[in-house]
Amino acid sequence: MENDERKKAMTRQLASLVEEALIAEVTLSPKPGLVDALDTGAHSDMDVALFLKSARTLTPFFEKMAQAAWLHPIDQNLREAIAEIGREAEHAMLTATNGVNTHKGAIWAMGLLISVTAQKISDEQSFSVTEVLEDVSKLAAFPDTKYRAKKATHGHKVKKKYGVNGAYEEAVLGYPHIKLALEATKKLKTDSPVQKQLHILLVLMSSLDDTCVLHRSDQETLIEMQTLAHAASRSMLPNRDFTKLLDFCQSKQISPGGSADLLSASLFLLEVEKFWIADARISPILLHEQNR
Repeated sequence: MENDERKKAMTRQLASLVEEALIAEVTLSPKPGLVDALDTGAHSDMDVALFLKSARTLTPFFEKMAQAAWLHPIDQNLREAIAEIGREAEHAMLTATNGVNTHKGAIWAMGLLISVTAQKISDEQSFSVTEVLEDVSKLAAFPDTKYRAKKATHGHKVKKKYGVNGAYEEAVLGYPHIKLALEATKKLKTDSPVQKQLHILLVLMSSLDDTCVLHRSDQETLIEMQTLAHAASRSMLPNRDFTKLLDFCQSKQISPGGSADLLSASLFLLEVEKFWIADARISPILLHEQNR
């Protein structure tokens, strides 16, 4: 009974952390080309209220993924179980938003992250971002044999045209751009959560070959956006380069949605790290291993 209570409490808490991360991402303002609390960026079919509705709609499905992963090995069966839940989540999202794709990329990334995190907590394993992302890489690499694409997605077309990695490859590689962004942000000399979160976004935008940007534009535009994002990340915000980046994304009508998904994932990992340490059931030995 105690284990069942723990499973229920932990998986619910993890799903809540996913929801909070999705809400933190969309309300972070101002963001270049993206929907935020101030405006709709490069989008005419969505706003912050729609994202909030979508995020809350998805929470039960993330909890379901966490439950599926509880005390379950990282294997083919788990991969296909969470994929099936992910398709249910996508259907619920599109129903709630009247067909607008608010969080498809986030369902993929957060589904993998919450599943691995739940599995590690259930086994009372040690925690580090590196270890979680290594297991995410393993889980993502298992094929989803039940999935049959009805038509090529925008991401698939962009990957084929430009020879870049997409959401699938990022996961299989263990999200190297999340690692890069989190490591860079740790060096930032500020206590401001907004500064830190925007810095994560800028590092992601400057390094990721964002297929959402390529879909709306071309490689030259992507490179210019990356260059501006890198320049903006080199000093505290607001700065002149950040203003240029905001204006550039608006004028080109580009939206770095892939970077936004990875920002949400990064924020979730940071909150999980705090949650893990606060969990009274984690032994001092595991905490010691984490902090070595």
